[in-house]
Amino acid sequence: MAKPPKALVNILIPALLLSAAAWVLWRELHELPPARIAAAAASLTPARLVAAAVLSLAGYGLLGVNEQIALRWLGSKVSWGRGIWTSFVAHALANSLGMAALVGGAVRVGMLAREGVSVAQSAVVTVYAAVSFGLGLAALAGLSFLVAPPEAFAVLHAPAGPLRLLGGLLVAGPFAYLAACALVRGRLVLFGHELSLPPLWLGLTQFGFGLTDVILAAVLMWLVLPGEPPPLANFAGAYLTAMAAGLFSGVPGGLGVFEGALVALLPQVDRANLTAAMLAYRIFFYLLPLAIAAPPLAAGLFRRGRNPAKLTPTEDPP
Repeated sequence: MAKPPKALVNILIPALLLSAAAWVLWRELHELPPARIAAAAASLTPARLVAAAVLSLAGYGLLGVNEQIALRWLGSKVSWGRGIWTSFVAHALANSLGMAALVGGAVRVGMLAREGVSVAQSAVVTVYAAVSFGLGLAALAGLSFLVAPPEAFAVLHAPAGPLRLLGGLLVAGPFAYLAACALVRGRLVLFGHELSLPPLWLGLTQFGFGLTDVILAAVLMWLVLPGEPPPLANFAGAYLTAMAAGLFSGVPGGLGVFEGALVALLPQVDRANLTAAMLAYRIFFYLLPLAIAAPPLAAGLFRRGRNPAKLTPTEDPP
């Protein structure tokens, strides 16, 4: 029997996961009056909203600092302002549009070329950024599986044993990576691809920035949860599991999958409050950075179209 084309599988699996998440959300929230959600959102104080915006932008800024460290390791001295802005635009577009490696990599190639950064170096930075996030998410999500109470696994309709084993493997992953950074010299062949691992100090830097990035995002959403939120540690466990589900679903931004998992994992939280928090989280973590990055980027593309002879294909927006 012939196997289905890989491209078809890559479309069907996210579509099925998105459909399942939509069904979970509809089942849990379809009887929820919009007025209750609006009232919950309106209860958020200006101080909380400002703090959420600051946390979001600080997280994106730290990602830029992390990538600047990688660029200097590669021997490219891009100015701090240009490097952090490039990282901000790359993550803002990639987080919202999905296909993070492809979208973020294309943005970095286009915006860093004028700084003398080669396509290969931009590709390394893209992989470096993805690995940083993966290390932080793996460690924290794995820890959440290891310490989660049995009730959490019952909500997921999954046996505790395999998920705890998965948690152990996830926690072990970052430490295996760091060990490889310390011990492996030269190029490493993995799945037919040659890789050069960073030195241990840079691997530790990735791990630290990855942990900080994930923690800031979890705190941001906890901060915009109206009413009396659950303890941060309990909320973070559900958030990390939902984040991992959204990431692996292949759906852009984990839209629907992330929310569906959160609804299932936080049955004790008022549905109106949780819905308001999910909307606020999308605004601050996805739409706010996109709103900042998109206008100057679009202006730059418009100028290129108007003056193709004066601007290079890789010229950055003003």
